[in-house]
Amino acid sequence: MELRPDGVSGLNILPGGQSAILESPFFDDQAALWLGNQAHPLRFSPEDVAAGATGRERYVPLTGGGACL
Repeated sequence: MELRPDGVSGLNILPGGQSAILESPFFDDQAALWLGNQAHPLRFSPEDVAAGATGRERYVPLTGGGACL
């Protein structure tokens, strides 16, 4: 990670993948990049995050004052 006057720059890789579930497609999806000494750019600014997004999820609280599920 670099903190520069024009912004933040960095790289990241999870060699074991994003998921710990063996059947998940994200279990070892980053291993090949890691073995090739490659990484993903970290996105910091709202514009960079939006440009790199593949989807969007919205979480809202349950109504009715019920317990968490």
